[in-house]
Amino acid sequence: MKVAALEFRVADKFFAIEMSRVKHFFEVENIIRLDFLPSFVEGIVNYNNYVYPLISLKKAWHIDDGKKEDTAVAIVFNNREYAILIDEIIKIDELDKKENFLVEVFEENGKLIGNLNLEFLDDYNIPTFKNRTENKERKKDVNKESFLLYECGGEILGIDTSVVKKIEDYENDSVVVNGMLVKLVSGEKIYKECEKRNILILEDEKVLACPIGNIIDVHLIDKDEITLVRDDVFEKYFLFKSQEVKIFSKNYLKKLIDKFGAVVKKDKVKKFDEKIEVLLLNICGERFAIRMSSVADISEYNEASLNFANDNPHVKGIITTKEGATFILSFEKVLNKKPEITDDSKIIVIKDEKHLKAILVDGIDDIIYVKKENILLSNDNDGIIGGMVLKDKEMIPLINISWPKDL
Repeated sequence: MKVAALEFRVADKFFAIEMSRVKHFFEVENIIRLDFLPSFVEGIVNYNNYVYPLISLKKAWHIDDGKKEDTAVAIVFNNREYAILIDEIIKIDELDKKENFLVEVFEENGKLIGNLNLEFLDDYNIPTFKNRTENKERKKDVNKESFLLYECGGEILGIDTSVVKKIEDYENDSVVVNGMLVKLVSGEKIYKECEKRNILILEDEKVLACPIGNIIDVHLIDKDEITLVRDDVFEKYFLFKSQEVKIFSKNYLKKLIDKFGAVVKKDKVKKFDEKIEVLLLNICGERFAIRMSSVADISEYNEASLNFANDNPHVKGIITTKEGATFILSFEKVLNKKPEITDDSKIIVIKDEKHLKAILVDGIDDIIYVKKENILLSNDNDGIIGGMVLKDKEMIPLINISWPKDL
């Protein structure tokens, strides 16, 4: 039977694979290394917003020819998608597929070429990914609100995260937003007397960039703990670590954006309701992501009880929250790294339809908004990786909130 096939070389071995199983081939650039994957998995790669585990056949077959492969072929095997490193693409041609052999082969002008067999991959727990944009996002808890907190002139000020486009480190008095250079604005109450540590970028119909002080937290709080006030600038306040936090009025922020904001091309301005809110976390020195819709609470590290006898190696302790008491999970056994406990360490309480659990994190890095199509969910539901978040050229592992299964 004649079939279209891709012929390629790995070291001194030649293989072919049916083109119906080939998605594309590409030059490998950025690789996300994950130490807990099998040694023959180089990491995770992204090509055209498709994410694949990158397989080194040389390492799997213990071949050391001293040559580095830069070309990858993305293929489908047993309904899963992988990228495999190869040395050379020979050609794409019609070959005779021989199905009466004990091992599947192709024939070309009397020469037999092996059909690539990756059955050994089924013996390993390797995360594979696919787009699942049709999945509906779980609704946010309507009884909670999320605020970005920062220091300014000895006070703690807060801004509703729904108007925050992004946060950057302060370097100079301008910043690039959507490909456009935007000058920082200063002089209003939102940023006066602040030590310039970060750049806050707000977005409505225009974009406003301003220097602010040190970011303290992204704080999730019950609405019944918030006090409403009548003020032209501040509309709410609550207590954070026994200190009053003033929350800027959305009307005040809108007036600032209208007055000082820069106009960005309409085709580049995206409303936040078209995107998914994602919290970026530092766990054992590695960067992870979790959807804000999965976050039930964010607690301080010192609120946890860590001296808790338990046979599960992933359980670090226990914490009592308004949602109830739950176990605290640590990734140190999986990542083979110790968490770095500092004043920035947090306990992230997560909740799905069935379970309540908490995760020990070194700190909160950022809060971002990501297009649905840039969150690729995993085909597997057993490991700590539930998918990948694509942010610019960066790939960030998405935490599987169902892990571990035995808890």
